[in-house]
Amino acid sequence: MILEAETLVVGCGNILFQDDGFGPRVAQELSKYELPPDIRVIDAGTGAPHLIFTLLDETCKKLIILDCISWGAAPGTLRKFSVDELPKGKFVDAHNWTLSEPLHGLKDKIDIVVIGCQPARVSEPDIVMELTPEVEQAIPGAIEMVMEELGIDYGTVRQAEEPIRRSAQGGA
Repeated sequence: MILEAETLVVGCGNILFQDDGFGPRVAQELSKYELPPDIRVIDAGTGAPHLIFTLLDETCKKLIILDCISWGAAPGTLRKFSVDELPKGKFVDAHNWTLSEPLHGLKDKIDIVVIGCQPARVSEPDIVMELTPEVEQAIPGAIEMVMEELGIDYGTVRQAEEPIRRSAQGGA
């Protein structure tokens, strides 16, 4: 499967570990909006690195990554990161920032934005499927940041009653 879309919005994280599920949860909420057909929203779960490496094709011009990222801010704080703010390193996963290595390799071909949310608690190895209240409250702000990146007026975008079918569902 090749991801053919001009813009991909990718939610990263594991819904089993509390605030680590921030990215998939925002992707789930975004799938309820009627977005232009050249935009695809994906809940990539923990498989985002594989999507980034193997499923992008030349139609992709912009990649928006949603993930919980710890940088010492107050829980629920949102921040936009550029790839150049991410340290280069060996690939491990999105939470250790070493996902930045493939992103650095793609940044000259694709416009990449990472929207991070400071977690209050990542419960790993304990399974907790609910976000903390601080991160739950950050979701509308994250959606607004994505809409801004997409050039869509958040106040006018229509929300469907059911998720839009063109949004892919992935998972951990």
